[in-house]
Amino acid sequence: MIMRTFALITLFFMVFCTFAQRPLEPIEQTKEGEVFPMGKNTYARITISTEINIQPYFKSMDVLLTPVEIDTLGKKVFYHLHLDAKRFPKTNLEIIVDGFSPLNLIFDNLQPNQWLRYNVFDPDVTIVDCYNQLMREGSNLLQKGMYEEARKKYESIKNVCSKVENEEEINKKITLLNSILMWRNLGEANYTRSDYTGAIENFEKILEQNPEDKYIGNRLTEAQTKQREDCVANFKMAEIFFSEKDYNSAQPLYEKTIEKSCNEMAQAIGRLQEIRMKAKRPHVLTWEFSQNTPIGLSTGDYKEHKSSGYFTIRLNSDLFELARTDGDEKLKPELNVSFGWTIKVIKPVWVFFGPGYTGVGQYLSKDGKEKLELKINNAVSPEAGLLGRIIIANKVGIALRYTYQYRFALEKEAQNDVGKTRHVFGIGFCF
Repeated sequence: MIMRTFALITLFFMVFCTFAQRPLEPIEQTKEGEVFPMGKNTYARITISTEINIQPYFKSMDVLLTPVEIDTLGKKVFYHLHLDAKRFPKTNLEIIVDGFSPLNLIFDNLQPNQWLRYNVFDPDVTIVDCYNQLMREGSNLLQKGMYEEARKKYESIKNVCSKVENEEEINKKITLLNSILMWRNLGEANYTRSDYTGAIENFEKILEQNPEDKYIGNRLTEAQTKQREDCVANFKMAEIFFSEKDYNSAQPLYEKTIEKSCNEMAQAIGRLQEIRMKAKRPHVLTWEFSQNTPIGLSTGDYKEHKSSGYFTIRLNSDLFELARTDGDEKLKPELNVSFGWTIKVIKPVWVFFGPGYTGVGQYLSKDGKEKLELKINNAVSPEAGLLGRIIIANKVGIALRYTYQYRFALEKEAQNDVGKTRHVFGIGFCF
């Protein structure tokens, strides 16, 4: 009778203890492509990591195994075991911890030099410690968009909890929250300055980390609406300036349309290309030559839609000889200077016109004296002409210029010396 009672009690405790044990769970953490080079083409390495408070021992095919190495890093312990994969490619590893049900890892095709890693832990989430509780509270605050409160919650874990499982994870959360708070401040500042592009970029960064933030979602919508209004206004005004051929005013507005990635961006790019083509090569520099004045230079702007100006100087080599002679009847130095306005007639032809001055010199004997004196015959020489541009490259073109000049000598008897008209030809570059 006593023996029967004892057997029943023993059986009761065995059953109770069996059902009271909690299960362990593994998470495989094998690194892709990792091998164990010391396996000698025979052994596979199995690394089991656990918390310090979990103290396992190991069996394989009912044979007790002793780890070849044990490493402790922080609050983690790493047990390194070697299994003969060459002889037993199909085998097992049993992990036994007091108070837990045995955990049996089955290997169907273990390879020599293979390295497998597993983290073994207690999955019982009914016992929530300080660390996990505060981590969950911080995560909930973050999801609700309460970023200041969430940051304080994560910061408190280090001071409140006696056991901090993963300080690196806490630091990552705090860094993320600092970034989110910075993005929110920058986004609000951008919005206040009407920099809606910057506001959108910062609000989108926040929503990428926390799509549940309804406040930031609404602010993003408001910024996008404002930017759309700006896009429409800028492009509409740019089109008005473009139609009036005021390209200097239109260009920055088209550029803003592109910077903000507006719906009209493709049209704005096309308009800018037109403006750049129209605005290219307005300046012209030509070499001028005519009767008695083979040396000449003309410079001026010949714009597409606005009048502009030019300046021309023409002379001959006799003018330079004056400095080297004391009198020579053969010399007839001549200088002509003119300026005026340029107006486009029809592409690619411009008309130009303006006043000018002509001076023609000659050495003469005065009052029978042997020494010759230089006499300057002065004339007013208005002119008009045509200029054509031929574009031959992206930034350079050829310019052809013709000038008709009429001369009025200030002294009637000098008219023949000055001449009544001149035909001047020029060739040069526009850039």
